[in-house]
Amino acid sequence: MTAVSFTFHNNLKDLLKKGLGSYPSFLHHFTRRASVKDVIESLGVPHPVIGRLTVNDQAVGFNYILHDMDIVQVSPLTPPVNPLEPDILRPTPLTGIAFVVDVNVGKLALLLRMLGFDTLYGNDVRNGKLAEIACSQNRILLTRDTSLLKRKIVMHGYLLQDQDPVRQAIEVVRLYDLGNSIKPMSRCMPCNGLLVPVSKEAIMDRLEPLTRKYYHTFHICRDCGKIYWPGSHHGKIMDCIEHILTCAGETHNTPG
Repeated sequence: MTAVSFTFHNNLKDLLKKGLGSYPSFLHHFTRRASVKDVIESLGVPHPVIGRLTVNDQAVGFNYILHDMDIVQVSPLTPPVNPLEPDILRPTPLTGIAFVVDVNVGKLALLLRMLGFDTLYGNDVRNGKLAEIACSQNRILLTRDTSLLKRKIVMHGYLLQDQDPVRQAIEVVRLYDLGNSIKPMSRCMPCNGLLVPVSKEAIMDRLEPLTRKYYHTFHICRDCGKIYWPGSHHGKIMDCIEHILTCAGETHNTPG
């Protein structure tokens, strides 16, 4: 039998199986040869939420095989996280910031698109497919489902703490230090396509009479063809963006 001492820091204690999070540290016994990742997940904590692992005060990766009397310290992801840089836990970095969002946090997808981030979402996509998309398309998986994040192929992911979509967006912007990377209203909120400028003349036949009269600057989604202009909703959107950035502790000059 192998006995290993575990300490889970900060909010990771809340993810442990019932009773385990009541103690600062605890001794866990198991009989099989196992990696630190497998044992940690058997205790309730999905591997993508882990920011640092040490065994006997030495940083290790998820594949480390545990030995009798090892002392394991498990720390959560802590802002700022840069998924574009390799580390011992995730040696293969992402090539850019992009997200895939599950059905339980679908409204977050709209907010991330509003901020200009490439975000996939579909309320008919099953969990297994979401994990495959995150892996094959190099996306960060955002969810409130711990079992989804335990899928082996998911390397970059985050377990959202809040249920409110705006506060979820604040969590994501803060964690990945995205305040200076936003491009407000550069993506289509329904379909995620990029918006490009379009002349008023080219879309005149699609505009309502009052829109033709009072607005002169337009963008169009290059994927679905939806037309955008700075209407009465524009100010509310920019206020929402400013609120997200302020609460996330970021500074960014958003266009008026």
